[in-house]
Amino acid sequence: MVTIIISITTCILMILSILFFPKIKIGNKQVSSYWIISLLGAILLLLLKKIDINYLFNELTSNNSMNPIKILILFVSMTFLSTYLDEVGLFKYIANLAVKKAGHSQIKLFVYLYIFISILTVFTSNDIIILTFTPFICYFSKNTKINPIPFLVTEFIAANTWSLMFLIGNPTNIYIGSKFNIDFLFYLKNMFFPTLTAGITSFIILLLGLFITIGIGTSFGTIPILAVLFV
Repeated sequence: MVTIIISITTCILMILSILFFPKIKIGNKQVSSYWIISLLGAILLLLLKKIDINYLFNELTSNNSMNPIKILILFVSMTFLSTYLDEVGLFKYIANLAVKKAGHSQIKLFVYLYIFISILTVFTSNDIIILTFTPFICYFSKNTKINPIPFLVTEFIAANTWSLMFLIGNPTNIYIGSKFNIDFLFYLKNMFFPTLTAGITSFIILLLGLFITIGIGTSFGTIPILAVLFV
């Protein structure tokens, strides 16, 4: 019971910190508060001996796909890669190319974005796509002076939906598959049609929202939040 209370309290405080006090001043520096609260919650569980230190060490050093260190290394590695690609100008180049191909058509820009993200997500991972495509979306939104929020929401929906297709598409898939010994083909057999249905449905709903914004006379310069509300 104590473990549950500490865990729930830590999650609530972490959310509140993001909303109301995202930064904590330590000396002359400011640091994000959410990870400090999470760390304190974990330390409290250790101090109260609700988590065995030997068990924790074994889990962090075990050679299996459930090891959290591996997923952290994946995130950090992809962050470095994404930062490097940003520095060499790849995202800026792709953004300019996408805007040029779409012309003044909101629909073309939306379709290109959704299809491209969906295909890449199926064969990589939703986290990788979100890390690499968020700067891309920010670039073309800045260049065309449009609201990036609907396109970012489209990115998140497409990436998270189509990541259900393969076992490797999402770290959660890998964790569950490893835990219950679900192999790649068995997972694909059961998730292919649900993912296809969810992907097509999300595309239609997002496109419908875009059509409605065009129908009420919006310009290419802004895609209002109404498109997001339809999701």
